[in-house]
Amino acid sequence: MRLFRLSAAGFAACLALPFDAAFAAPTAVDLVFEAPTLKNAPDGSTISYHFVRKTDDKRLEAAFEDQIAVTVGPTGATNSVTIDMFTGARANQLQNMARSGNPVVVAVMEREVREMQKQTGGSPFYIRNRIMDAIRNQDVEPVKVNYAGRELDGWRFLLMPFVNDQNKAKLQDFAGLTYELTFADEVPGGLVSLRSVTPKKDGGDLVVEELNLQPQKAADAGAKQ
Repeated sequence: MRLFRLSAAGFAACLALPFDAAFAAPTAVDLVFEAPTLKNAPDGSTISYHFVRKTDDKRLEAAFEDQIAVTVGPTGATNSVTIDMFTGARANQLQNMARSGNPVVVAVMEREVREMQKQTGGSPFYIRNRIMDAIRNQDVEPVKVNYAGRELDGWRFLLMPFVNDQNKAKLQDFAGLTYELTFADEVPGGLVSLRSVTPKKDGGDLVVEELNLQPQKAADAGAKQ
């Protein structure tokens, strides 16, 4: 747990930029790290996400589906967010996460950092820094988001952290990693979806991971099964 908290801090350490809600268009940094995206989640509530991993490569972690839950803690606690990453044998609880942004984004990205490090032998600090550079320099576009039968105003951006990296050859297939993140102010936690795709150099996908916000009724029903 301590290692993850240090990693999450590493993602955000150089981005102490204030979020100004008066701006019509947020930046990617605002959406991931600074915006008060948990304001729509009452204290004591849980935000549920469905996670899907797809791959047929035997060198990698196998494909699976599971749940990720973000629980917002008591009123007045700055570091009061708990993330339950998966269930059963995969379960891992991350405690004392900060309320700025939605820390589930960093939690999911950190999984990929560790996988890239394992497969390529690269430095996790280097990989995180390239992802941070991509977030810092990426434009955000307005989109319409469908959530729980409603059409909402939202924001979307794409990241290709290693597309122009001077060390991309050392990253193997992971050099083509692409993220797509979608946010909407009116949904709990702000994050609607996070999708990452690592294509194979010879065609097809090496691994695809998708995280999707579950409407509260669907999340409650899933918890009862």
